[in-house]
Amino acid sequence: MEEEKGRQKVKRMGGRIELAEDLVENILVRLSVKSLIRFKCVDRSWDVLFKTPAFIINHLQIHRNQDTIMFSHTDLGKWLILNKNSKLLFTPETYYTILILKRWMVMAYPTDYAIATEFLASVLCLWNPATIEVKVVPPPPMPSRSRSYVLYFGFGAGPNSNDLKVVNLITYYKNDHPPYAVLYNLITNSWTCITIDTVPVDAIPRCFNPKGFVANGVCYWIQTGYMYEEINENLISFDFRNNQFHLLKRPPTSIGHYKDFITEVNGSTVYLVHCNYYFLDHDYKIEIWILEEDKWTKKHTVPPFKYLVDGLYAIWKGGTEFIGLHTSAPTFASFNSVSQVISDLAVSKTFLNVVHRYVESIVSLSF
Repeated sequence: MEEEKGRQKVKRMGGRIELAEDLVENILVRLSVKSLIRFKCVDRSWDVLFKTPAFIINHLQIHRNQDTIMFSHTDLGKWLILNKNSKLLFTPETYYTILILKRWMVMAYPTDYAIATEFLASVLCLWNPATIEVKVVPPPPMPSRSRSYVLYFGFGAGPNSNDLKVVNLITYYKNDHPPYAVLYNLITNSWTCITIDTVPVDAIPRCFNPKGFVANGVCYWIQTGYMYEEINENLISFDFRNNQFHLLKRPPTSIGHYKDFITEVNGSTVYLVHCNYYFLDHDYKIEIWILEEDKWTKKHTVPPFKYLVDGLYAIWKGGTEFIGLHTSAPTFASFNSVSQVISDLAVSKTFLNVVHRYVESIVSLSF
């Protein structure tokens, strides 16, 4: 019976062998975005296939376990994508003059995009490095320039969705105006106001990192004390699946250090806590906490690092290796916590503005 099914998937057309459509799709979905872009010119039906939500999501799920890290240069004119086989350097201004911006805030969503906003002109762009496609987002509704405000932002999508969204949470320094939030939807290409009733105003202090961290379809902002203010133990989260804000306690050992970060490892939401961390101090340790039913559970404590300085920047290779700056070279290095081996990644320490897990996607920014 199985042999008969196999024969049905392969047909001879004259001297050619023609594969069944489902078998062809199963092959195509495993290819890189670069290959798919080439092949979409071969058959019009393939071009249509590559734009379907099912194909985009399946392609993303298959490739999400690849060990790839995106780095951004400190002058924000260059990006570097590193995997186990190669390094690929991007200079977006080479392709799009719209991206020649002087001052950027950059955030890498851990699936498929980079996002940039130019501070002075309030220009917001979406960029898919895999397809080298750029979209200029309509300007969001912003406060009057006479007011001093803080903008927290994040972007992402649900775990099984290609409906990309950008969220802006605006708060005021003097608390003389209620905070509010707006949400951009790529498909509708528009902004809408959304409620933040689930988050008390006094639970939104300033953050060291206003860009947020995205894992499993949720964006997290790590809250902390600012200057001499009392330390805040909360995380603010935004769930892209239901467009709602929530409050969540940090791991109990975290003080909201600016080196702490949240990421996704093997399908789990992971919080890396820097303990006993001081600048240029090699005796710090890392605690790895996993989010389970809205509570953090400590899974591992990594002993002091002798080969990495200035804290950790990323975790990869199934959670076994950590990326940081090499103590004896001006480059990034990867430390294997199992073998205790340090590997030089040959990536200059000038690429430290963004160090983030990256998964390429075929999704289009045009609808």
